[in-house]
Amino acid sequence: MNVLVTTDGSDRSLCILPHAARLAAALDATVILGRVLDPRADAAGVVAERLEAAVADVRAAWEAVLREALAARGVAGEPLVIERRWGEDVPAAILRAAAERGAAVIAIESRGAGAIRHAVFGSVAMGVVGAGTVPVMTLTDCPPVPAGEGPYHLLVTTDGSPDARSVFPAIAPLLLPGRFRVTLCEVAVIRAQETEAQAKARTLPGLEALRPRLPAGVEVDYRIPVVPPGAGIDTAIIETAAAVGAHAIASATHGHSAQRHLVAGSTALGVVRRAGLPVILVKSSPVA
Repeated sequence: MNVLVTTDGSDRSLCILPHAARLAAALDATVILGRVLDPRADAAGVVAERLEAAVADVRAAWEAVLREALAARGVAGEPLVIERRWGEDVPAAILRAAAERGAAVIAIESRGAGAIRHAVFGSVAMGVVGAGTVPVMTLTDCPPVPAGEGPYHLLVTTDGSPDARSVFPAIAPLLLPGRFRVTLCEVAVIRAQETEAQAKARTLPGLEALRPRLPAGVEVDYRIPVVPPGAGIDTAIIETAAAVGAHAIASATHGHSAQRHLVAGSTALGVVRRAGLPVILVKSSPVA
């Protein structure tokens, strides 16, 4: 099993690397640090008799830089230069490399400059989520990895819909008993004439019904933050993750383009932008 971490060569894009390494340790997986090489663009300034020779020079130089990046952050892993094929965009190249290397998770730093920035410049992370079936870990800041030993703590969110349940078949195969613990979280929007206790009691059965979708032997807890109508669902999720000391948040998302998110809004995208810890996204589809 592998975890593919991608970088564009910037220091910022490497902020996710130690977080991905923490997840890889729980999975007993190998970290692969990859960068997509566009032969005609990235080798254009290299003096060589043939394009293939120029590409080989760039590949060797990038592999050395990737090894240095792994060593500088104390992460045991392998470098991978992903050569972009004709007609292939960057998300497609990443997904192909993930399939070829058997990656269980893809980790990509997201710029986190807001939906407008994403809509104008695009988002590799959203492109990978929208086009693939592999869980995608994203991060928009450079927080440290939480200290301490013990299982990897994952906060899994749901809104009770069939689409939201699609996160479970994607992440359940990764959750090794003893190495992971899960907190299932659903935000309850309080109804008229309803108390907070009643809102929690109304929501809990549906949350408990999700337990069989997780592997037996994995420790599972439940959290139901209660908010008034119109309150920020993403804020409640982020605050809950901080309260339980989660290493990451897992959520299903519609996986549309960033421009669609700008128009329609997305709780998952709001969590990604503001969480201050990794968010593992899975493209949603109705699950019985």
